[in-house]
This record gives sequence, C-alpha cells and structure tokens, in this order.
Amino acid sequence: MEIASGLSFCVTEINRYRESVGRPPLARSQVLEDYAAVAAERDALAHSAHRYFLQTNGGGTATAETEILWWRGMEIKAVLQGGIAQMWQAGPNSEHYDILIGPYSEIGCGIFVNGAEVTVAQDFR
Repeated sequence: MEIASGLSFCVTEINRYRESVGRPPLARSQVLEDYAAVAAERDALAHSAHRYFLQTNGGGTATAETEILWWRGMEIKAVLQGGIAQMWQAGPNSEHYDILIGPYSEIGCGIFVNGAEVTVAQDFR
C-alpha cells in the first residue's frame, strides 16, 4: 500500500471502529493531514513519541494525537491495522482508546517510512 492510499485507509479504519460504538465518523482534514505528516516524520527521526505535537502545541490545529511508532518490517496497511487495533483493545479509560472515540469531528493521518520502520501520526480536532 502506498502512502496516499494508506492515508485514506487510516481514516476509514478509525471510523470503522468509531461506528462500532455509535460514534459519528470523522471527516478527513487536509490541514490536519499536513500537520500529521510532519509529526510522523519528526517523531520517527527523533524516536520520540509526540515530540512534535508537544513542541508545537498541536501546531495550533490539532487538539489530540495518537501515534503508531517505529513498526519494523511490515507494510503500511498492516501497521495501520495492527496499531489501531492495539489502541482499541486497550479499551475505555485508556488514553488512546479515549482519543479514538473522542468528541472530535476531523482527523488527519500522516505516514513516514524510514527504511524498514513505519511511523503513523493521527491528529484530531
């Protein structure tokens, strides 16, 4: 899966989970997607979770973020499926799950491939 199709799949997959608990779908936001692309790259290269988000206070656009960090040796779709599933399986009252079902209306996903590593940032507002 290419990055472009991965971005669409990321939103679809999160909305699939949200729908399963009666939450409305999130709209794909180009502004958030642009921000998430930079966040994924910067955090991947620094090997530091949410570093860019914290440094920029969400860039003035994102109010929450989840990340799938440095997964190795897997294609983009498998990283997205596995990473989102792990966050979901943590269940209610876990930080990632609560963000996934949160009161947001928009999402942007960013994917950065660095050799064998894939990092995904998902930014919400």
